[in-house]
Amino acid sequence: MKKLLFTLTLVGALALGGQSAFAQAKKKATPTPAPGDAPAAAPAAPAAPTEKPKTEAKPGPFHTTVDSIDAKGQSFTHKNKDGKEVKNLVTSKTELKNGDKEAKFSDIKVGDEVTGMRLKKGDNEYEIIKTSYIGAPKPKAEKPKKP
Repeated sequence: MKKLLFTLTLVGALALGGQSAFAQAKKKATPTPAPGDAPAAAPAAPAAPTEKPKTEAKPGPFHTTVDSIDAKGQSFTHKNKDGKEVKNLVTSKTELKNGDKEAKFSDIKVGDEVTGMRLKKGDNEYEIIKTSYIGAPKPKAEKPKKP
């Protein structure tokens, strides 16, 4: 039975593709210039790879504690674990909420915990897309001890 199936498959492949399915592709012959002819132009160099288009940055979640506020510039900063200051900009497009309630930039105080979504603008600069919590730091739940 296996032999019959193999034979039928082989015959079908040959019928559909002919021998070209199993043959190697032939290379094109390059014409050799006759003596006294001008040298042919060099083949064109392959095109330089084009740069990949920059993909649009996607907002990511954040959870931070406010270290300083710039009311005039509508921004607040915090220090990351490396000790670098990170600036968070609040724009006219920012959706400020504290839970289900609307919030204002003036609701943000030094020492407050702020969570939400932000978009990276530079090495140490982010644009806040929306906030979901603004307020006193929530107490961390202790992990149950293993017996």
